[in-house]
Amino acid sequence: MRYAVCRERRREIYELAQAKKDAGQADLLRGSGWDVSVAEKDANVIGFVAVKVNAETHIGEIGLNAVHPVHAGHGVGTALYEYALDHMKRHGARVATVATGGDESHAAARRAYEKAGFNAVVPSVWLCRLL
Repeated sequence: MRYAVCRERRREIYELAQAKKDAGQADLLRGSGWDVSVAEKDANVIGFVAVKVNAETHIGEIGLNAVHPVHAGHGVGTALYEYALDHMKRHGARVATVATGGDESHAAARRAYEKAGFNAVVPSVWLCRLL
């Protein structure tokens, strides 16, 4: 039984299963109920965070978020997450959630979320295969 998937096949699976979703992420925020806040420096946007609170479940969620690579590692992400968590509290959330990939390309995001206090992991697996 082979568990390793060669890089080419992983890339092909990504292109078929996820790439279009990733390309359309900006459209996900328009008119979606997400509150989007930005970090600015010298009148330029250097980061953003999308936040949503479900009033019935009292669960807040950090959605799409990013910091411009030039400004990464300077506390911008931390400030955005603190703002998002305060936003959630103000809107009645009792639990804050954030999801990210488990692969190496998302390691920096996982570290940033852990730095912001996210420490309860709920494992999830998304399985794919070529047909």
